[in-house]
Amino acid sequence: MSTAAAAPVTRARSGSQSKLVLFVIFFALTAFVTYMKNAKIFDPSSEIARHFAPGTLFLIPHAIFASLALVMGAFQFSNWLRSRYLRVHRVMGYIYVVSVMIGAPIAIPLAARVDTPSLAAASAVQAFGWMFCTGVALYCIRMGNVQQHRRWMIRGYPFAMVFTVARLLIPIPPILRSGFVGIEIVVWTSIALAAFLPSVILEWRSVVPRPAPTKALAR
Repeated sequence: MSTAAAAPVTRARSGSQSKLVLFVIFFALTAFVTYMKNAKIFDPSSEIARHFAPGTLFLIPHAIFASLALVMGAFQFSNWLRSRYLRVHRVMGYIYVVSVMIGAPIAIPLAARVDTPSLAAASAVQAFGWMFCTGVALYCIRMGNVQQHRRWMIRGYPFAMVFTVARLLIPIPPILRSGFVGIEIVVWTSIALAAFLPSVILEWRSVVPRPAPTKALAR
């Protein structure tokens, strides 16, 4: 195999391994923050159970479908799954879309019952951003535009990651001492980053051009 042919293969494997490590770390952190915050959710006398009690009717379907979307979405970024099991990739993709379209909007009435008006508004913005990007990604793949499908999937998934990122930041002592004000700042900031940071990453190479390769000196 030539060096030119081997280079793309090496880069592809490196990229796949990097994504695998990223998602392993992300889901480990997600499991950690979920347990730490909701360990006593089934204890009616606990603070967390009393907090969510007014929205229990919405909490259960939101937790089920949003969690399913979080997991299914991660598999959509697997080059290995897409190249070897395209049908499975597509089925999991449709499960992801359905889960987003159910789980995301249910967060709005849930937040309206258990959180401040600011956090309820943040849930609405987050849900709309997640559903909009997912809807565009679905439209693109239905039209055969694979490249834009992938780009809009990348834009949409960070809205799901807000769940983990916000819960990692809120326990920081200065933020925790700020109470609901600190929570609102973290949630809104996380949503803002989810909205524009993926586009920065996707367009970075075109914004900052690579230096021209130096030609080898003739001997």
